[in-house]
Amino acid sequence: MIALLFALFAVSMVLALFDRWRSAYWLFAVSLLLSIYWFDYHATTTLEIKL
Repeated sequence: MIALLFALFAVSMVLALFDRWRSAYWLFAVSLLLSIYWFDYHATTTLEIKL
């Protein structure tokens, strides 16, 4: 999942480089929302530690 997020951010930077600003903004926003969801998922799940 992290590799997908990095790839989406990289594609949005490449789109911005080629003057595709509208697509780059949308892809960046989607990537940002996905990364916030992924952070929330990891921050709120319980850890099962068995000793």
